[in-house]
Amino acid sequence: MSNPVSRARSAATARIAPPAPRSSLLWRPRAAADAVGSKHLELLGLDIDNVDLDRAAADLAEAGRLARESRVVFVNAHVMNCAWADRAYWDTVASADIRYADGSGLAVAARLAGDALIDNVNGTDLLPLLAAQAVDKGVTIFLLGGAPGAAAGSAATIAAQGLPHAIAGTHHGFFDKGSAEEAAVIERINTSGASILLVGMGVPLQDCWIERNAHRVKVPVQVGVGGLFDFYSGRVSRAPSILRTLGLEWTWRLAQEPGRMWRRYIIGNVTFMARAAVLGLKSRWRNETAVAA
Repeated sequence: MSNPVSRARSAATARIAPPAPRSSLLWRPRAAADAVGSKHLELLGLDIDNVDLDRAAADLAEAGRLARESRVVFVNAHVMNCAWADRAYWDTVASADIRYADGSGLAVAARLAGDALIDNVNGTDLLPLLAAQAVDKGVTIFLLGGAPGAAAGSAATIAAQGLPHAIAGTHHGFFDKGSAEEAAVIERINTSGASILLVGMGVPLQDCWIERNAHRVKVPVQVGVGGLFDFYSGRVSRAPSILRTLGLEWTWRLAQEPGRMWRRYIIGNVTFMARAAVLGLKSRWRNETAVAA
């Protein structure tokens, strides 16, 4: 007979809208992924955890259960552009314990290098799975960041999905960094009992904040999640399923906020793809040379 936690997890999972299917032109089908075996992929000079959403959620929840210190970065085209422009931020990304590939830009980069990613491991699709895994493993999550109300709204969404006990607490991201106010926020996180901290402050601030405060925040698993709370609280709508399937979710974001997003998605995507193409060709050449030798 299943226990109450398992029943709650199953009920919640049934309410979670599944991620959009992935285009096989960008991501590797599951059957092919299972045959590969290795969960790591060298891409754009970084070691990427090449797993699907279910495996990522299970791994993070297990790390929380074991109190295994893990600093996690979702690597997307914007992250790479920022890292290429700022050596200190590159070091922050490269020194993370876990890096997941987020978005179609990374999927295209992998194809250019002659390889493929298994899945689009993004925070919005991952959160409900992570919350379910957290309840199953007896750990909790603290949500930090976003505008006032965004993190709390995300917690309310998770509660409505049947997992109210997954969340240990929330706090918005609009506090003075390096101040007494920040110290009070960190104390609130530390006393919450959470094993996983999701930080939504945007790139590169969130990853640098996590690294800078690692000695003060007593939560083993710390993850930078960008604008996750805006999406999950319903403050910003997600792209229709067909756009997500085709890897074109960025076009929806651009259409929503063209004045704010055009530089990131027009100039940024062109910059990223140009550099990814060069790095991909070099990677293919090195691999072919190694095989020939």
